[in-house]
Amino acid sequence: MAGQKITYEQARDLLDHPDATVRRDLAERDDLEPEILFYLASDPDASVRRIIATNQHTPAKASLVLAADADVEVRCDLAERIGRLVPGLTPEQQDKAWKSVHQALMLLARDQLPRVRRVLSQALHTLPDAPHEVVLTLAKDPEISVAGPVLQFSPVLTDEDLLAVIAATPMTACLVAICNRLNVGEEVSNALVGTGQVDVITALLRNDSAQIREEALDAIIDAAPQQPTWHEPLVHRRNLPGKAALRIAEFVALSLLETLAKRQDFDPATVASLGHVVREKLRQEEGLAAPQSHYFDPEVMKLAQRQVDALARAGKLSEKHLLQVAAENTVPLLAVGIARLAELPVDAVVEVIRAASAKGMLAVCWAADFSAETAAQLQVRIGRIPPDDVIGPRPGGGFDATEAELQWQLDMFEDLAEKRMAG
Repeated sequence: MAGQKITYEQARDLLDHPDATVRRDLAERDDLEPEILFYLASDPDASVRRIIATNQHTPAKASLVLAADADVEVRCDLAERIGRLVPGLTPEQQDKAWKSVHQALMLLARDQLPRVRRVLSQALHTLPDAPHEVVLTLAKDPEISVAGPVLQFSPVLTDEDLLAVIAATPMTACLVAICNRLNVGEEVSNALVGTGQVDVITALLRNDSAQIREEALDAIIDAAPQQPTWHEPLVHRRNLPGKAALRIAEFVALSLLETLAKRQDFDPATVASLGHVVREKLRQEEGLAAPQSHYFDPEVMKLAQRQVDALARAGKLSEKHLLQVAAENTVPLLAVGIARLAELPVDAVVEVIRAASAKGMLAVCWAADFSAETAAQLQVRIGRIPPDDVIGPRPGGGFDATEAELQWQLDMFEDLAEKRMAG
């Protein structure tokens, strides 16, 4: 009967045909009455029901039957077809069929098997007119293969939806999917930064369309020295404020610093300051500068002061943190940080570093309440003291000098700093 018209009576007589092949052929037809297709949705043979699930002429009310089918392949086929059906419904069809379609979609979105929910997610994830309740259900799914596509792409989800998901899920992959959305809003970005998850913030920084408030960017930069994966996306971040660029310049590797300095979107003062930082780091890495010739550019020192202020406000200005910073050769930041902890003028600490004085470095570390072991490390790292000349801890621990000797060193370098300023 293939290719020939079939009457309602003929189709009805074939519904209970003992040969499943005959019923499959019937299910594939596009000229059947809806009543016949609906009846076939309950056929005892799953292969027949699968054909009905994919038949574009199957009535919407049959979707409810198929969405509860015991066979997973039937449900998967339905999920794929019904996702394609949603944007194709005319206003009249939507009025008649929407309730049944919506109920079927919700059944599929809550299916016990992730595979079914995954097929539905793939079918709906880019549709602007997909049902909000269904998409939100998929967005909250515990399986990333289900939630990920709608979290990253669905235009149906609002910022409020995304904030609710961020607050509810600890799953990094779900948060990264949100980071990868087009035009992530400021509130959503703030919430993502607030998770403190390294991979999440890395993904957010790499999304040029994500809107990140200056305060949130400052918080990221505060923590960035210990997070190398953030350095490259920070350097390439679009619309980067000049003051943020100067802060980033303090801790990134030379190759990234040079990339930062070559950007054409900074004001002249920022470009000049970045150039100073590049030249100083080059001298340091090539070993061309003697200890006393460290160049403490005024703009760089201002930046270091702001960084130390931020660390102090965050309760992170400590011996341990500054020792980590020392490994990055950020001499101005160390000078300002040690001066703050030691309650000394910054210029006095700068004089100690310029002079490459082992005793002077020992004295400022003592005043900052650092350990003698840290003082020994800083003599080498920023004072450029030859290892043989380093003043280590005395046997049994502690500073190998009297308090009077250490105080004398502090007084001397404060006097030197005052004379340099006066001159």
